[in-house]
Amino acid sequence: GDAGGTIVTGLISNFLTFFYTDIFGLTPAIVGTLFLVLRVIDAISDPLIGIAADRTSTKMGQFRPFILWTAVPLGLIAFLTFSVPDLAYHWKVVYAIATYFALSVLYSLNNVPYCALVTKITSNPVELVSCQSWRFALCGVAGFAVSVGLPVMVKYFGRGDQAQGYQWGVGVLALLAILMFLVCFYGVKERNATRTRHTFNLKESLKSIRHNEQLLLTFVMSLLIISIFNTKGGAAMYFITYVLHGDATYTSLFFGMATLGGIIGSVLVQYLTRHFEIRRIYFWVNVVLAVAHFIVWFVPENAATLWLILVFICCMVLGFILPMHFTLVTFADTYGEWKSGRRSSGMNFAFNLFFVKLAWAVAGVIISLTLMAVSYRSGMENQTTASLTGITLLSTVIPGVLHALLAVTVCYFKIDNALVAKMEKALGR
Repeated sequence: GDAGGTIVTGLISNFLTFFYTDIFGLTPAIVGTLFLVLRVIDAISDPLIGIAADRTSTKMGQFRPFILWTAVPLGLIAFLTFSVPDLAYHWKVVYAIATYFALSVLYSLNNVPYCALVTKITSNPVELVSCQSWRFALCGVAGFAVSVGLPVMVKYFGRGDQAQGYQWGVGVLALLAILMFLVCFYGVKERNATRTRHTFNLKESLKSIRHNEQLLLTFVMSLLIISIFNTKGGAAMYFITYVLHGDATYTSLFFGMATLGGIIGSVLVQYLTRHFEIRRIYFWVNVVLAVAHFIVWFVPENAATLWLILVFICCMVLGFILPMHFTLVTFADTYGEWKSGRRSSGMNFAFNLFFVKLAWAVAGVIISLTLMAVSYRSGMENQTTASLTGITLLSTVIPGVLHALLAVTVCYFKIDNALVAKMEKALGR
């Protein structure tokens, strides 16, 4: 399920900003505004989707049906988002707004129930980490298909026409995403029958969220971690193209090393969490990555091979984070039920997804403002010392600052394995 979702988010985080500015023809200011304004709509739509998920009850289950219902529409709108219509500029802006809005809403309809689905499978901390670990390992495989495969397909299908290359390359990936969603729907069962069931009450659900300080912390953590991923991912094409002077082969190799490192990290983290507290690992990983991103600022741009090695190592360590992060989100979901006696997983994950998508906007704004500040213009011949410095900052120092903020935030997260065991016992599981 997340392999299909990662195809969508991988396209957004790694390629959409570059596609909008250098292929579609939008200005960085328009792109940043687009990303930011549509998050206001998400503030309304995502909680509504959470409400719908919490109130759903079908023969297919509570959360599974959404994966089936959204599979084809989500793949189709992803294809349309990366298509360049033959329209006047102002109508192209309208087209970009409409398709990106539809992509965002359909992704929420798919992903909110998907993320809540794990609560219907297990509540055991070790099993949760294992589920999240393999979930993000397969995310890495899908990310590899996007980051390595798309540049190759753009060159193959485009034959000099990048717009055509992006359209058909994304079309292939969108079809793959649809297949992944269907495999998830037919292969997963909602089997955790020990959950306490409550009649859904919007007022009480919102109250339980508001008083769940650990869940509120995960919202901030989601905002920061996804901002890191999307800032680095969104800036990668600029960095590879203009700083490292990479061609299509080097681009695929760069993304391939990053993705391979992420897959390995996602698998290894489950072995670490069997011996150490999740929140402690989470903290120290972010401290290490903050320091590392400041150090790589000093790596020369002509060290192409060294950059590949550093990207692999960095992404392997970075791969530890997402499985742990979403396990902590699940802990906070249980914590809310323990405190209030009410569980609203759909709403909880909907608000969390809102902050994930807010991070898409934050990353887009960070990239857009940085490019505007250095007077960026597309094309190798238009790059200046200032523009190259700005692009390099987006891949080094700025993510380092965000990692440092994330390390500080996780210091206030108090749910450990002992508290999880206490909560599970109190809830009769």
